[in-house]
Amino acid sequence: PAGIIPQDGIGLPAFQRPCLALVEDAAARGEAPAWQPAYLADRIRTFEGRPQIFGTQFDWDDQGEMSPLPIENPDGVDARRAGIGLPPLAETTRNHRLQSEREPRTVDLEARRKEMREWAVKVGWRSA
Repeated sequence: PAGIIPQDGIGLPAFQRPCLALVEDAAARGEAPAWQPAYLADRIRTFEGRPQIFGTQFDWDDQGEMSPLPIENPDGVDARRAGIGLPPLAETTRNHRLQSEREPRTVDLEARRKEMREWAVKVGWRSA
């Protein structure tokens, strides 16, 4: 599906940002599922260093568990997720954690976060 292609362009903010409007329009016309623009919007927001809206983006937390990245208005996240056909965040979090048990855990979280911030600046998601 065309809505998935922009998700993979993580190092191409000049591509992903305008694609969001296209995917949102496609979803509004019923040509793409409503979750596709939500995932892309969350991905863009987290790369820009802003809280996500739908809780679709995860990473290792300070306790070494896979957790959603910061969410704007977290009290309303499950209602927003339900509105686009996604399960409750707690269910998705459980699934991510089960899946992550098979993956190596990041040991140096600060180094990982620093590397991600530097990458975001380098490719143009953030200015500093």
